[in-house]
Amino acid sequence: MEKVIEARKCKNCWADFAISDKDFEFYDKISPVFGWTKYTIPAPTFCPECRQQRRLVFRNERYLYRRNSDASGKNIISMYSPDKEFKVYEQSEWWSDRWNPLDYGQDFDFSRSFFEQFDELLKEVPRLGLMLKDNENVEYWNDVETAKNCYLIFNAWDIEDSYYCSAVWQWSSDLMDCLWAVGSSNCYSCIKIKNAHNCQYCMDSKDIFDCGHCIDCIWCKSCFWCVWLQNKQYYIFNEKYWIDEYKIKMGGLKDMKRDELDKLIKLKQDPLPRKFIHSESSENAIWDYFNNSKNCINCYDMLDSEDCKYCYDWITIDTYDIFNCWTESYLLYESVSSYFSNNTRFSNFCHSSKELFYSDYCYYSSNLFWCVWLRNKHYCIFNKQYSKEEYEKLVPKIIEHMKKTKEWWEFFPASLSPFWYNETVANYYYPIERRDAINRISTDAKPIFNWSTYENPKPIVSKIIPSHKLPEKIEDVPDDVLNWAIECEVTWKPFRIIKQELEFYRKYKLPLPRKHPDQRNLEMTRMRNPRILYDRCCDNPKCEEIHNEHPDTFNLNSLMNSKTWKRWLKFKTTYSPEWSEIIYCEDCYNKEVV
Repeated sequence: MEKVIEARKCKNCWADFAISDKDFEFYDKISPVFGWTKYTIPAPTFCPECRQQRRLVFRNERYLYRRNSDASGKNIISMYSPDKEFKVYEQSEWWSDRWNPLDYGQDFDFSRSFFEQFDELLKEVPRLGLMLKDNENVEYWNDVETAKNCYLIFNAWDIEDSYYCSAVWQWSSDLMDCLWAVGSSNCYSCIKIKNAHNCQYCMDSKDIFDCGHCIDCIWCKSCFWCVWLQNKQYYIFNEKYWIDEYKIKMGGLKDMKRDELDKLIKLKQDPLPRKFIHSESSENAIWDYFNNSKNCINCYDMLDSEDCKYCYDWITIDTYDIFNCWTESYLLYESVSSYFSNNTRFSNFCHSSKELFYSDYCYYSSNLFWCVWLRNKHYCIFNKQYSKEEYEKLVPKIIEHMKKTKEWWEFFPASLSPFWYNETVANYYYPIERRDAINRISTDAKPIFNWSTYENPKPIVSKIIPSHKLPEKIEDVPDDVLNWAIECEVTWKPFRIIKQELEFYRKYKLPLPRKHPDQRNLEMTRMRNPRILYDRCCDNPKCEEIHNEHPDTFNLNSLMNSKTWKRWLKFKTTYSPEWSEIIYCEDCYNKEVV
């Protein structure tokens, strides 16, 4: 059990947050030692939510642009829009030996702040236009490895013949508009699925086949509009049918108009109870979406992780305040996208590295301080090479200077991000309006968040058609649609249909999309439970009775209901009390539903 040692108020949003004894133990563990002196990393001044928002400002996953390479002048695809002043290189140009990041090295100026000098270095050193590796016939993609025959995919690896997907991994194929898919195939518009095949509109499910519109289902086949089923076949709205009845019922439902079917789905699915947390084989895990994890507090989407706090997405051990990390990573703090790395503090997108401080996009390196875009380097400061002895003498002096300027314990300020707020992951989880972004001013009278109204040129097409004029049935869509642009019904941004996409819709008898791919991805992201914890009570009227059967195994918080005077189980959940879903505690769910 953690003990609160200090109560703090966030210097950004003024929210209250606590620092525990376990927190101080971690900060001491992650603090570096130079010359027999430990330079303690103090407790944060931002609350956990503001720290996470600040980190996410440095990650652009989906927005791509055409611009010219600053090395060769050729036209390339880049995650950096043309209105940004950075130097951007194409893949082969950046990895070549024709230039050296150390040529941009500079001495540290003790008369100026660190972040001011680091901002200058960020703008000078050439950047990779996209983060790619070992791909074949893949167009318009970013942060992708070992992909083949794909289009507009992001944050993915080991994937083939897929389109408009994000966060898809491990031998997945033939996916369209999927978010968070592992080992799946022939799926459309699915969210958080594993080992799913021939499924559409499914969410938070695994080991399912030929299913549609299912939520939290496991080991199911031929099930539609079901919630929290396990090892079932031929179910519709959680009701069992014989195979002939199933086919007749499905035929009638598929002939219904879309608005009528949506009303029926809401009427049938809303009363079905759901478990308060998505957790599998995990112990002492608080927040949501855990698999085989232990002692993860205030974490989200964690797999095979242990002893973590305020961490989001994937695998790590003994880590605080991280977004997006991968296997063999440990002892990370206040960082973004650290893969195969350890002992990394206040850094962004550093791979296969260790003992890094305040570094940005560095690879296969160690003992770096304030470095950017280095590869296979050691003992560098501001991209300047030092001996081990020189490095260990100079770093403590810089730390003391950063303490005076109050920069030592903080992640990069959002104003240093190379991306506009409205193109980053931050805008997905912490959406703000343009006027709010530009009105947030720091102490030096500079905007805290960057914002841009830049848009890619419209596609050159034979005509642009409003989405409401598209045929309802895919059978009525002509081949000529490949020469059109469709106007998004939400953002009005035009988008195109590619040949492979049209073939997919025809194969599975799916209607053409009415929304831009970016809008579809945004809405799918927000369909998942928010990364916010709420206090809520079990909605099962039999909750007290079930727990009284085993009084020694449950620790209940007593709440008195003014009408029934019954005792209810209270828990933390990502389901808001204002939502209509019926939420059960784990024990009620296991007894009443499973």
